[in-house]
Amino acid sequence: MKAYSYKLLLLFLSLCLFSCNDDDEGPGENPPCGPVVDADVTAAVVNHHFTGFGMRDVDVIMEDYTEESILVTPDGSFIGLEEIETYYKNLLPNFPIDDTTLDIDILTVQEEIGYVVWHAETSDIDVPLGTDTFVVQDGMIMRQTFAAQILPK
Repeated sequence: MKAYSYKLLLLFLSLCLFSCNDDDEGPGENPPCGPVVDADVTAAVVNHHFTGFGMRDVDVIMEDYTEESILVTPDGSFIGLEEIETYYKNLLPNFPIDDTTLDIDILTVQEEIGYVVWHAETSDIDVPLGTDTFVVQDGMIMRQTFAAQILPK
């Protein structure tokens, strides 16, 4: 009977000490349940993503994704690190580093959502409209959508 009582007490203490509370807001309080959502973190992740894209460095780009990340494009959905990395390895050659002008027209961040509208041009293609939407949780891109109007020259 004592062993059973100790187990119940241990369970109760564990629930009290390691549970989270969505109503806690003050410093030193338990963090809210679920992923950490912070507009500054979202902005930093989106900026890091575009820095990696600007460098055409797949390794830098992939630092922002997890095995649970999903990238949705007109070409299909890419799930996990391997599929997303393959997608970028196929996409980046279309935007040579020494022959691409890419300008960000709109960059808006609301909590965990980063929304980007951009346009680009190379000697081979014109992209009058490109857009990405990022959902960032715990400092990682968990969901992304991408679409662009890509016109050959």
